[in-house]
Amino acid sequence: MHSHESTTFATPAPDQRVLADELLELIQERIDHMFQARLREAIAPALARAVDGLLRELGPELSQALRETAERAVAQELTRRRKVNDPPAL
Repeated sequence: MHSHESTTFATPAPDQRVLADELLELIQERIDHMFQARLREAIAPALARAVDGLLRELGPELSQALRETAERAVAQELTRRRKVNDPPAL
């Protein structure tokens, strides 16, 4: 006759659980850092292209706004100087 042996699994001791948790946390941190580094590497060229496109698109508008601001500043300064140099009317 065969004896019936039951298969039992040992429950890890508390210190083994703590060690396993610490190792899992360490592995997760390493995976997170690797993922973030790879993601940055993958995204960098796409972001650079997007920024280049925006600069090409917005460059003329920014130049125009700067030109208009300079024109207004010059006109205001000329008006101020005229007022300073014009004698008061009698």
